[in-house]
Amino acid sequence: MRRPKATLRYIEFAALLLIILVSALILLPSLSRAREGARRSSCQNNLKQLGLILKMFADESKGERFPPLSPVYGNWMMDLHAVYPEYATDLSIFVCPSSPLSDNRTFTLRSTAEHPGAAKGARHPDCVSSLFYIYTGYGIWSDEQAKALFEAYLADPSRLIAQEDQKLAVPVWANSHRVMLPGATGVPVLWDRVFPEARFMSHQPTGGNVLHLDGHVEFIRYSYYNNSNFFPMTRLSAETFGAMLPRLSGDCYGF
Repeated sequence: MRRPKATLRYIEFAALLLIILVSALILLPSLSRAREGARRSSCQNNLKQLGLILKMFADESKGERFPPLSPVYGNWMMDLHAVYPEYATDLSIFVCPSSPLSDNRTFTLRSTAEHPGAAKGARHPDCVSSLFYIYTGYGIWSDEQAKALFEAYLADPSRLIAQEDQKLAVPVWANSHRVMLPGATGVPVLWDRVFPEARFMSHQPTGGNVLHLDGHVEFIRYSYYNNSNFFPMTRLSAETFGAMLPRLSGDCYGF
């Protein structure tokens, strides 16, 4: 008995849909990896640009130092007023596009009560925080040093902001040969924020991009066990620098 043409067309259409669905399921992971790869590359480019900004600042500063830490408590970011707009002309490079916390309002003004003359909705240096990237202003390359620096900051943040206590950690220099340390070019300078909760991390597989003193950027996998070979992508980094959020101006969008 011959089947009606309409039934045959229905079977052919269903088979075509099945093929498309299976193909999509096969390709979906590849597309997801490609998207993440592009976002990670964009984040790496941000860090490379920030590295150039740090070097330009240091080349023109007294003692060839990198910018000081932000004066805002809990803001593990450089003092934006030291680099903007002379060195950092585009504040969007402080936003990691891979982060689930980024959107078009990030680091923008929601009001101008404290910033008369500024444009509402525009990015402003007072709104830039360590939401995506961590900067300490000191050369630290191990969990032990990070913990010492963090505890010193809690005890007296003004000393670290002014970079007065050089016994706690070696200050970051622009030229790697000025740092009298073994493996100095591998000293982290700026890195993706490590959150205590993995769902807030910017990259999958879990880890982050790290800008080193010599200017190169590499991706380091996260280590739950504190191991300086993975610093700053360690649990200690998440529980210290990554656990604090600064209290910014009330004009800024925040969390």
